[in-house]
Amino acid sequence: MILATQKTKAALLRSVATGALSIALAMVIVPATSMVSGAVYAESHSGGDGNGNGGNNGNGGGGNNGNGGGGSDNGGHEDGDDHDDEDHDDSDHEDGDGGNGSGSGNAPVWAGEGIPEVELGRMNVARSPSHVLDRALAEALANLTPGQIAFLNLSLEEMIDTLRDEFDDLSLIDSPLQNLSLLRDALDGITDLAAFGVTNDLDTLMAAFIGLASDKTQPITADSVIALTTILGYPITGTDAEELAEAAEAIRDAVEDGHG
Repeated sequence: MILATQKTKAALLRSVATGALSIALAMVIVPATSMVSGAVYAESHSGGDGNGNGGNNGNGGGGNNGNGGGGSDNGGHEDGDDHDDEDHDDSDHEDGDGGNGSGSGNAPVWAGEGIPEVELGRMNVARSPSHVLDRALAEALANLTPGQIAFLNLSLEEMIDTLRDEFDDLSLIDSPLQNLSLLRDALDGITDLAAFGVTNDLDTLMAAFIGLASDKTQPITADSVIALTTILGYPITGTDAEELAEAAEAIRDAVEDGHG
């Protein structure tokens, strides 16, 4: 009877010891696991300057929880006072095609100061995103006709006379977007038109592009040229702007006369 009691007590002691050891191990293992999990969580959610695809080639700023969202026409997404990062999922932001600004919040060139306040009419499409202008250039080059090439190789005086006297028989690039994409292409001193047999000087070509892109009844001034070329990223100012405006205005006036 005594022996049975002793065995029972021994069993109880072993059970208590085993339970205490389990509790002690749990107290050690759980914090360690929590520390590892916490480190992994912190690493995977650390802030960074994640790259986003901004409009007109801008980079979106990195969010607090990984990669930044894509840029947009207004320069990208910004967290406002009502925006809570706990509810924010960067995967909800799709890469967008923004304007000429960058996703980091930088405004496009034409949104800043220094551009004359002038009515551009049809030429306001110069504010289109770069990829839109690139596509318009590709379309203009792909659809060039022999008649358009012949016209673009005329001297300024010949262009003016032809527009006035033979307007209805001419093959012209009338699209303002295509003309301004060709203008932007020429502003850096080289034009892709050369590969298609256009050998005219750049000043005459740029005057033709502006004159054909403009509204038929909207006079072209030096301020028009300064604003337009600044928007396109290659500002022409001073005497050069005045001379280009004079030539472009002569083209526009001839279009108005010829079109009737």
